[in-house]
Amino acid sequence: MKTKNVAATHSHGAKAPPDFAGEAKEPVQAEINIGMIGHVDHGKTSLVKALTGKWTDTHSEEIKRGISIRLGYADTVFYRCKKCSSPESYSIAPKCPNCGAAAEVSRKVSFVDAPGHETLMTTMLSGATLMQGAVLVVAANEECPQPRTEEHLMALSISGVKNIVVAQNKVDLVDKEHAKKNFVQIKNFLKNYGFENSPVIPIAANFGTNIDLLIEAIESTIKTPPHDLKKSLKMYVVRSFDVNKPGTKPEELQGGILGGSIICGELKVGDTVELSPGINGKKLQIKVVNLSVESKKIPKAVPGGLIAIATLLDPFVTQGDQMRGQMLAKAGTLPEPVKVLRLEIYPFKRLITGSLEGIKVNDMVVLVVGTSVAVGNVVKQVKSNIFEIALKTPVIAETNQRIAISKRDKTSWRLAAYGIAG
Repeated sequence: MKTKNVAATHSHGAKAPPDFAGEAKEPVQAEINIGMIGHVDHGKTSLVKALTGKWTDTHSEEIKRGISIRLGYADTVFYRCKKCSSPESYSIAPKCPNCGAAAEVSRKVSFVDAPGHETLMTTMLSGATLMQGAVLVVAANEECPQPRTEEHLMALSISGVKNIVVAQNKVDLVDKEHAKKNFVQIKNFLKNYGFENSPVIPIAANFGTNIDLLIEAIESTIKTPPHDLKKSLKMYVVRSFDVNKPGTKPEELQGGILGGSIICGELKVGDTVELSPGINGKKLQIKVVNLSVESKKIPKAVPGGLIAIATLLDPFVTQGDQMRGQMLAKAGTLPEPVKVLRLEIYPFKRLITGSLEGIKVNDMVVLVVGTSVAVGNVVKQVKSNIFEIALKTPVIAETNQRIAISKRDKTSWRLAAYGIAG
């Protein structure tokens, strides 16, 4: 199919403006990806709205069911007023809400809103790969922990995330004594998973209560990691789109769009990169036609935030997130795709329901490798905790990479263990 060399589009399909976003006063690209995690209906998406002004549930099925289904992304700029004292000095407005003075940019961050429903755990796990910190949302009107609260902290441990802030949400729905009791439950829960020093901030997201306190905690706790731009490019694809409307003339068709986050290195317009594992086991060489962040064109992308890449790929292969789980890198820098993985497996112990039955030969499992989700069967036990797993689709697994393993219990797929690739 012939495609037109056109500007990149963002996730809603709007064309990028003709001028580069680098001319804006605020930072063009987010410095860091911060996860928004927690149990279903504890207020993650509402909190993202309070912190960014954006509602990340935009898919029609998400709106109908009232839950996040796909990973949601929303960028925001944190501002700080030098004339006001903390925490009132922090906001998301360039003009201080308290004194009206011009505020200075503190940092631009990208929130990754992960679904909390048990049937969507693999989506959350693939999002955890991109997170360098997290806000754990816990509802004050429910016992802590809830099942997904626990599993989301397990996911962070797999991904190596060490810095989190806890938002004790919905404090407006309980009295003072109940809020204190819930606070103690949260602190005890965090201690069991090694996050005992994480700040816990009581908030009411729907009313914007204590959002300044939360921003202050995020800025002091979750620091931007160093980004080595000299390293080889590594980017995880979490979305892909066909932005062409029905009835578009062939000569006006736009190429497929890939969306994801760069982990290391940098990407420039005009670069030729490799998409792996590719299609039907065949890697693809693609040219970067354009890059954009939140519909704003940029000449170069670095780690942090969701990047949209305009390509000349047939939009048929990118529609409906079909390319989710792919990796982008310079040719020859990634391991070859494999369909058999040898993993050193470490099971999780649960506070709520206890451990699932251990991994054994002939088990069917679901692996999350980077942002790729693959179904497989345990075919061989090499040693007491080393197993070989045959996958139905190829994946890219790097040596010593941590891989989330889910196993089916009586009702659903549950996070059971993590494996280290050999």
